[in-house]
Amino acid sequence: MAANNSIKGPVAVVIGILVLIVTYNSMFMVNERELAVLLEFGRPVRNVTEPGLYFKTPLIQEVRRFPRTRQFWASGANDVLVDLPTKDGKKIEIAIWAIWRITDPEQFLRVMRTVGNAEQQVRQRVRAGVRDVITTYDLAEVVRSTDRELTYSFGLEDLPKVEADAQDAIDDLSQVGEQARILVGREKIMAEIQERIKSQLAVGEKGDDNRLLDRGIELVDVGVSNIGFVQSVRQASFERLTAFMEAIAAKYINEGEQRKQEIVNESEAKAEKIRGEGEEQSKRLRGEVEAEIIELYANAIRETGDFYNFQRTLEVYEKSLDSDTRLILTTDSDLLRMLKEVSPPAADSASQ
Repeated sequence: MAANNSIKGPVAVVIGILVLIVTYNSMFMVNERELAVLLEFGRPVRNVTEPGLYFKTPLIQEVRRFPRTRQFWASGANDVLVDLPTKDGKKIEIAIWAIWRITDPEQFLRVMRTVGNAEQQVRQRVRAGVRDVITTYDLAEVVRSTDRELTYSFGLEDLPKVEADAQDAIDDLSQVGEQARILVGREKIMAEIQERIKSQLAVGEKGDDNRLLDRGIELVDVGVSNIGFVQSVRQASFERLTAFMEAIAAKYINEGEQRKQEIVNESEAKAEKIRGEGEEQSKRLRGEVEAEIIELYANAIRETGDFYNFQRTLEVYEKSLDSDTRLILTTDSDLLRMLKEVSPPAADSASQ
């Protein structure tokens, strides 16, 4: 009995460990961000689309996990659609993006196998769908949704007439079709692209029974992140626009210089007029003052003529005669007559 008990103990432990191992290997968890497919000898037998705890047959079945979340793909530098012609002959570049998800993990595993293969299919279908649809519409339809009047302005309304090359630059700026009538519009075009890609992604290659196989994926949304002219067109348009703007700048500079000269001439004319009027007024005032002075002198001379002449004569004699001066006077000399008329001071005193 003791020997049997000593054997049963380790056996029970081993059995318990094996049970735990088998139980652990038979359970698997699926979280809310995952989808799972249960494989039996490599063949899909069951879809697991809800999160939770599940069981499988150990050593026979295995779990393959896929993302439940939406997958995003965007065109990189090598995936940009270049030299894409629109219906009206405009060459453009388009960068695109797409959002897709797995709808049936079992079918996805059968057809796509991996997420990388699915993304490659999405890339190819999206590029082809965008190319096929865009080339059937004019550029204005691709970039605009309605034919409403544009509210922006390039400020080119009042500019001068320019050369033909410069005018082409303006046409490049406005060739989105401000005056074009929009019949479809960008939103409807993108919806058409989305429906086309959805239908192409829904089915894959033919299976063994010659039927098209569902890929188990779905396109959620597709869009255009950038639309632009090809590099050669952008460069040519830029150069033409540069020449056009330089012509405008030269015109404004010439007009400015002309206006500047007109202002300078007007200012100089006004200054010259003011100087002329000032000199005229100055001369007139100076003449009036000099005439008034002369008139005052004349009045003074008329009022004190004899006395003034006598005083001036005395001043002349005083400056010209001294004690050493000898004069020879004629009998009709005014000075001799004056000396005769002057009475001697002594005689006057004696007579008094």
